[in-house]
Amino acid sequence: MEYRMGLLEKLNVRRQFEAPALPATNRLASATERILSRWPDVVANPPERDREKLVAEINLRFLNDDWSDTPMSLVTSAARALFDAERRERPDLEELRTFYFDECRVSTRMGFLGAMASVYIGSYVPGARHSVELSKSLRAAQSRLGGRWTNLLEQIPNVLDPFDAHEAVARKMLPMEDPWTELKAIGLRSPHANGLMDHAHLAYIKEYSPQLKNRDGMQRLFGWLKPERQEAKLTGAAEAISACLGHWTQASPPEDEQRYLLENLIGLYGDPRVQRGGAWTGVPEQLMSVILRWLTRENIRFFLDIVSAVEESHMWEPRRKFWLGLHQQGRIEAAWVAFSDRAAREAWSRSKLSGSRGTFRFGRQTAGGSRSNTSLLILKIGRKIVVEGSHNYRVHIFDSMNQKAPPLYGEFYDCDKIRDVPGAKAKSHLGYWEGWVLENI
Repeated sequence: MEYRMGLLEKLNVRRQFEAPALPATNRLASATERILSRWPDVVANPPERDREKLVAEINLRFLNDDWSDTPMSLVTSAARALFDAERRERPDLEELRTFYFDECRVSTRMGFLGAMASVYIGSYVPGARHSVELSKSLRAAQSRLGGRWTNLLEQIPNVLDPFDAHEAVARKMLPMEDPWTELKAIGLRSPHANGLMDHAHLAYIKEYSPQLKNRDGMQRLFGWLKPERQEAKLTGAAEAISACLGHWTQASPPEDEQRYLLENLIGLYGDPRVQRGGAWTGVPEQLMSVILRWLTRENIRFFLDIVSAVEESHMWEPRRKFWLGLHQQGRIEAAWVAFSDRAAREAWSRSKLSGSRGTFRFGRQTAGGSRSNTSLLILKIGRKIVVEGSHNYRVHIFDSMNQKAPPLYGEFYDCDKIRDVPGAKAKSHLGYWEGWVLENI
């Protein structure tokens, strides 16, 4: 093969600098941390619209063997695009990929090698050809990779193994109390990045799953899924949700643990009844039925707890026993809550005190006047829609085929308009009202 002069020699990037005065080390350390937190990778992640152009430009320079006025930022940004899912197997770019592999083996510039190590991590697929070749090239240059990567290799020696790197990272994560922070400390500056960390996440969830039966295990997982001041992790979220729910297909957790799970899963990924896309898409139907059953019970309990707190009435304990008893019998298929303004404030306040990452979703009851404090519980029981209400609101029962019956999972409800819907049966909470409900459902 014809010898090619190294890329760095082609770029002729040597410059003379005057030695600057050194800043105070503590200021330097804090400034470095801020920079790395905002821009954690040494190689830019170009927007999709620019990627083909970047690769075409660097490929032309390679084919013409003309590197004059080529900034290193172009070389490293093009590498990110070259090894993304769309281009890393393209036959017309084979020679350019080989050029990058060869350059890694001979380069002495830590900036370039660090960029390529970042590309390896960001594009990692276990056993894929590009990961194998990048691994070989980087191993050949391992002694020249620089401090951050040297530290990472000391902490996780197999991180350059194209078959085991993700499992090695997962093994490192298992004993960590705070994987997000601890991974960053050893050199994995973007713990939720694609590539290696996506596969490590899945391996971690698989091994960590047994610990999700207890509160400590749940807390650690939720801290990993959504670290402070970060967005919730979406890739691999369905697997994390499934791991949380998988222990409970044949049994139920203690009530407090169930509530904690629900509040945090909904806080992270939304209510699956009104937001079926996103993280919930990949959750198996069997496990979806678990969380939907829990949500039905918790919505009933949530309604009863909140209205009991904002309305003094001896009637709420019998209602709690009746509605939760119907759910226990498997008769209530779905439930939804519409709170008054006062009840909504109480719900939000309780959520903050619980320390969860969210509260249960609910609608709002908008009627004013004497009904401004009324809250509603909407239930689906067989072919019936049942509306329970606070503040002496009567129980209303509709046939589910009635197109004007209030739907579940709405955002706004007017209890006065519901009362006027034709075709409803209604009963005040006097006498044996429970028997009347049973007869009409």
